[in-house]
Amino acid sequence: MSVTQMYEMERSRTFFSGEQLSKAALYTEPVIIQKDKLHLLPVTEVCVDHFFGDLLNPLAVILQGSSGSGKSSIAQRIMLDWASGKYLAKFYLVFHLKCEELMCFSEEMSLIDLLSWSCSLTSNEIIQMLQRFSLKVLFIIDGFEELRFTQDITYTPPPTDLHQKAPPEVSVCVLLKGQILPDSFLLVTTRSSATQRLNNLINRPQCCTNTIVGFPKKKIEEYFQKFFQDEELFRKAYESVNLNETLLTVCSIPVICWIICTIIRERFNDGADITSGLETTTSIYVEFVSTLLEHHGQGLNESVPNLLRSLGQLAERGMLKQQVLFDEKTIQETVQDPVNNPFLNKFLLERRIKQETMFRFVHLSFQKFFTALYFVLLDEDESQKKVRELLHTVERGWALSSWSAAEFSNRDSEIRKSNQLQSEILFLCGLCKNETIDSFFKKHNVTVSINIETQMKEWIHQCSLRYQHENMMFILHCLYELHERSFIGKVLGDLVLIDLSNISLNKTDCWVLRFCFQCCERIRNLRLNVTSDHLKILQPALCSCEELWLIFDHISDDVGDFILALGDGKIMNQLMIKVDKNKNRSCPEIIGSVKDGVVTLSISCSKISINRPIPLDLTLICPRPAICTINWRDVLQTFMRCTQEPEGSDKEVFALLQVLRSSSGLKKIHLQVDILSDTLVHTIISLIQTCPSLSELGIKAILTLQQEVIQTLQESLTDMDWMLNIWRTSVLLKRDKDSTEEELKPEYMEEVLVHVSSSKLQAPGPTNSMFTPELTDRDEVKGENTHRFVSPHAGQFQCSLTNLVFVMEGKGEMLYKIVPWDPRLLDGLGQMQPAGPLYNIDCFEGSISQLHLPHCEIFSEENKVSLAVAHITGDNVEVLQPLKVSSTHVIINITEFSLFGLIKKIIYPESPVRSQVLFFVRPTSVKQKEKILDVHLLPRNVPLSEVKIQHKENRHIQTSPKCRLTPGREYSLCCLPEGLKVQPEM
Repeated sequence: MSVTQMYEMERSRTFFSGEQLSKAALYTEPVIIQKDKLHLLPVTEVCVDHFFGDLLNPLAVILQGSSGSGKSSIAQRIMLDWASGKYLAKFYLVFHLKCEELMCFSEEMSLIDLLSWSCSLTSNEIIQMLQRFSLKVLFIIDGFEELRFTQDITYTPPPTDLHQKAPPEVSVCVLLKGQILPDSFLLVTTRSSATQRLNNLINRPQCCTNTIVGFPKKKIEEYFQKFFQDEELFRKAYESVNLNETLLTVCSIPVICWIICTIIRERFNDGADITSGLETTTSIYVEFVSTLLEHHGQGLNESVPNLLRSLGQLAERGMLKQQVLFDEKTIQETVQDPVNNPFLNKFLLERRIKQETMFRFVHLSFQKFFTALYFVLLDEDESQKKVRELLHTVERGWALSSWSAAEFSNRDSEIRKSNQLQSEILFLCGLCKNETIDSFFKKHNVTVSINIETQMKEWIHQCSLRYQHENMMFILHCLYELHERSFIGKVLGDLVLIDLSNISLNKTDCWVLRFCFQCCERIRNLRLNVTSDHLKILQPALCSCEELWLIFDHISDDVGDFILALGDGKIMNQLMIKVDKNKNRSCPEIIGSVKDGVVTLSISCSKISINRPIPLDLTLICPRPAICTINWRDVLQTFMRCTQEPEGSDKEVFALLQVLRSSSGLKKIHLQVDILSDTLVHTIISLIQTCPSLSELGIKAILTLQQEVIQTLQESLTDMDWMLNIWRTSVLLKRDKDSTEEELKPEYMEEVLVHVSSSKLQAPGPTNSMFTPELTDRDEVKGENTHRFVSPHAGQFQCSLTNLVFVMEGKGEMLYKIVPWDPRLLDGLGQMQPAGPLYNIDCFEGSISQLHLPHCEIFSEENKVSLAVAHITGDNVEVLQPLKVSSTHVIINITEFSLFGLIKKIIYPESPVRSQVLFFVRPTSVKQKEKILDVHLLPRNVPLSEVKIQHKENRHIQTSPKCRLTPGREYSLCCLPEGLKVQPEM
């Protein structure tokens, strides 16, 4: 039998009796994108012919994709094309090794035996041809994920030549590593879940990874036309699917596209609604099975209920043994009439001296579907037991993914098994009671004795709380298959954060997200990595987020709609939009927040100059309703053009301010540019005159301010009620002259303000007893001091070193110290950052009811910072809301002891905080002429005693350190006495 005949037969086997159309005629190439192994080159769209375009060096091509994406179809197509002469100039020999068939061999085999088994050549013929054409050999290794890398296999010594015997998995590995036949070419297909292991094995001079994206709209249309052939049927079918965006999206998966075409064709014959009931993946499979049983199952020798149970039993057996091929004996033990069964394919597997009849499901996804269906058809106790074991196995694999192989010997095999079983869980969710499933069971007289809905819902709800990052997309797919809006809303409403920013979403994921998010009235914090195409699908559902973080491929016009959502007065109060730095050199960023009805919006970017990137930044502050009066599409388009202009050109900055002139309600504008020019000054004056609500306008120039420009600005402001402040290259204009108070205020001003604000008629609160703690331990390496305090009675006690206040219920002993923050602990808490030291507190005797943590925020009407307390236990972080926030402390109830630290939301622009400036003089040597002064600008709630630990060799200079400073702002030292030099400038 020729290669062409063999693969034509292989292609037609996957179609059912009575169908004359071969799969070769249906073949439609999906969209494939290519990435290099180190991810240094941009992603490009490629075709299959491009895989072998450059043959100067031995090449390894990885083709990854999800189940049903068409990996094996592409491998078979390459074999057919080669056999027809298309690739003969490039490859004299092509070997197609199907990993699922290799797993049928229990005995060890040499690589020559494996190659001889896969084709019609003898071992001697293969050796001669390999010696002659070693530079023009292609190995297609199809289904790498099917290889079972047990611990025994992993430690088996690899063969050193073509004749040495080894397990098939080991022989394949030496090919991948290039230890044998290093000059050959490789094409390896695999599911995405196994790509990392494959990358670790391949050792070739060139290696590129190609991902099957699926069918775009044009390819779906092409496939439908090939399938239906009749123009009228094709048009009617495609137009019906085209009107259903969700159904059109799932048709991007080749195997689903084929299933839907089959369902629609049979519905044409019945005169039924051709797309009704096709909502979830499970419903599509249920309808397909129902259609085949109705139209292709009349000649079967058993009833439908028995057929479904026998197929389910066979499928489960394969699942437990990680087996996709079944010998004739196994089939006969479970299925009565396998040859006429519409869900099984029969084929011949070559053995050493004979051919063996083997069977497989028409597609792996059907083996998974029938496994799930089998669990539903069992009696209640057995069903719940099997479902419980399945869920445990999958969750165990998730837990082990954070372990290393050295820590757990069977880690890789457990994770592989977990990944393979996830489809069964999705089908189980879809088989929970609903109209489509009930109709299927009633139509075919199938009795279902149990309902697994409660069991699945409990597991999904628990997992959603445990795995809010790495497995969240799978959990959302489970919710979509359940398709129960009220339950989805409950699950998502209980989540503090949904972080999908590390996941590359596809269109199917986006439709799943859209459906799930629309079931939830309010989503607290959502993080996504999306493209503009994804945004068009997701946008209607994203405005229900309180906090929304988006990572984009580029800033599109649609982004303006999210900024408008900040001003519509509904749900959203935090917005962060970034551009992936790997996809855009300038990396624009948009950050918006709403507090007390006032919106602060910052748009920043880096303009690419000839010599360097120049940071551009625009910050706007206005009442929430004013946001809706701004044309954000024009603002964003103009701002992005600013980043594309060469150095020195300010026409786009001028255009940006012109756009803002038409906006009503703006209170503050801060803009960072490369140069402040005459043209820009005139635009600023015009903006002040036409925007009566504006009270503050700041411009920071990267380049030095020109005296002529400043003079022009001063003259223009002469007759206006505005004050001009200049600091280095920054210009600040304020309407109210009284509000231009210097930020670096002396401490007595702050004390007066605090005194006045607290002088209102209020009942006096409890007073604090000051104490100086005992130093019990000093860790010189870590720089940590452990303090001890023994309270003699109940009361409020304030530490003189840290300003911590302990509210004791009686006599007790406290141990506490400051420890470093781990920044990873706050990753899942949205826009939160530390707002003070992290304290490790323990109470050995007695009890403490409240803890007062000192803060350094300065509250005003425009700045009401949202302070909270992070309670850290191990890797878990609990955010505690304060009972009260005074002018100096944040107060919380405390019942258990571990780590406590103040946190606050990131706000833009930063506002001043109570601060301190500390000076330390380094010791001088005999030869040293100049003294070195270390200057620290710190928040006030950082204890001086802790800073001294870091400067134990230096001398602290006592001054009046208290002041107000703004985080992120630059300050300089001013030294009046002659003969002294300040270096470096701060």
